[in-house]
Amino acid sequence: MKSLKIGLVAMALVSGSYCVSVNNFVSAEEKCDGKCAASAAKCPVTEGLAKLPKLAYTVGDEALCCEESAKALASSSGKKLVYTVGKEKFECPTKAFTSLVEQTEKFVADFSTPHTCSVSGTTTVAGESMTCSVKAGEVAAKMKKAMDSVAVSYKVGDKSCQCPTEAKTIAAEKKLKTVFVVDKEETECEQTARLNLARAKYKAALLAMNPPAKEEAKTN
Repeated sequence: MKSLKIGLVAMALVSGSYCVSVNNFVSAEEKCDGKCAASAAKCPVTEGLAKLPKLAYTVGDEALCCEESAKALASSSGKKLVYTVGKEKFECPTKAFTSLVEQTEKFVADFSTPHTCSVSGTTTVAGESMTCSVKAGEVAAKMKKAMDSVAVSYKVGDKSCQCPTEAKTIAAEKKLKTVFVVDKEETECEQTARLNLARAKYKAALLAMNPPAKEEAKTN
């Protein structure tokens, strides 16, 4: 099954230096995992991933999609580069990235948690309002099961483990850095690992609610 590309430009402050991870942003033209239902105009998984918080760049009145381009424009124009995440604006890339991580984690948590309106009595979960709380609970449980299947693992040199304490001990003994692994994405930055984990859990929830349509069995 072909994996969706989940994009970010990640800057986080670790041990006094930035840790950087650059991937491609999800493109509107990209196809989702497997095949969408024939009746679906667009892929719900791709559409869902596009709703995640994003890091945007602005120099003066001009919005740019790439940090490097934004830095170049800021340098040539003498204007400040402003990082935007949701409604928050920053001049510091580290603070912007921290906000991206926190907003993404909150978005995913809110998406998978049932919220009942005391006035209407409807329950919202997975972005949908439901009049039946039992149904909403079933949806939430289904998503939780999928999200719980996603976790961080750790690599230190040629050693792999599931326990952060064990990884820290091995790293100290071998004097090597710990690599965080989430859904085959590797990074030495704990902040980036948090973002990768939130995104991977969200994708797992979307796939649980919108499983790829199975190909019809071929008949001779």
